[in-house]
Amino acid sequence: MPDETDARPPPPAPADGPWRIAPTADGSATLAHAEAGETYHSHHGARTEARHVFLELSGIRDRIEAGASVAVLEIGFGTGLNFLVTADAVRAARTRNSIEGGDDGPRLVYRAVDRRLPPAPLLERLDYAGHLAAPELAHGLVAARAALPPEADALGFAADGVDLDVALGDAVHWDPGIAGVDAVYLDAFSPDTQPELWTAEVLRRWTAALRPGGRLCTYSVKGAVRRRLAALGLDVQKRPGPPGGKREALVATAPDGWDGPRP
Repeated sequence: MPDETDARPPPPAPADGPWRIAPTADGSATLAHAEAGETYHSHHGARTEARHVFLELSGIRDRIEAGASVAVLEIGFGTGLNFLVTADAVRAARTRNSIEGGDDGPRLVYRAVDRRLPPAPLLERLDYAGHLAAPELAHGLVAARAALPPEADALGFAADGVDLDVALGDAVHWDPGIAGVDAVYLDAFSPDTQPELWTAEVLRRWTAALRPGGRLCTYSVKGAVRRRLAALGLDVQKRPGPPGGKREALVATAPDGWDGPRP
């Protein structure tokens, strides 16, 4: 059976520059990008996709629930929703630890890249704060975006237990400067729209950052993507997609003894 399309088609008529706010089926919003011809998350449910494909299939939620600190790379930071649901899980675990009289709890190191971030007023109108147990995370991200100088090459944001650094530039040549990460969230626009971000060489660079047992997760299940990841030595599997959304998602796991992609 041929792969389902990866593209997330947007509604018509963009606003606010190339972006337009697009409602999704689970009550959360995303952005449609006129130039890419896609939305940043599924119209079936932005929050649902972020939690299922990235936080859950990556194993990050389970590690946080077990009290472990985590490190994540994201390709295609976009609206920041994948970061926010991950940081929200860390904050919830830290709050539980505090109530129970334990240590500070898990921490999150999050490194990401994107060519251009939506402006702060548009991010604020998405109202992701209303979908988080710790709404101050969304407020803080919006404030950091609002304070970002036009000439800046990175966005930084820190909160209790959370450290975020978003490089602003071309992801094809980006060096994340971190190794041994627990997950790579590959959430660029689809391979048809941004093929340069799904090549074997680019996938090699990002999977090299994984620890043994770490996972690369993405919404794309295209055969070419699966074959490239498998050729690098990862265990590639299709998994059920988010409830009510795309039928499948992709998980590529670094095996025991992983010391980088195959030559």
